[in-house]
Amino acid sequence: MNSITVYIDESLTSREITKLKQDIMAIPHVTDVEHPLHDEHDLTVDYEPHATLPGLVLKTLRSRGFHPDITSA
Repeated sequence: MNSITVYIDESLTSREITKLKQDIMAIPHVTDVEHPLHDEHDLTVDYEPHATLPGLVLKTLRSRGFHPDITSA
């Protein structure tokens, strides 16, 4: 399994976080999306090892009006 941590500039409500997690989970090869309670701006996205998804995750977030950056991979 591979994972990336994405930092999102915007503050999100719990409803927005839930919707965003669902949108990212809909990307093929994504296996999990976690949003730590202690950091409202980070998302950790796990995906299958054969997939190259960081760019697609960023594109998905940007298409929804967010300003993401990958902080670790």
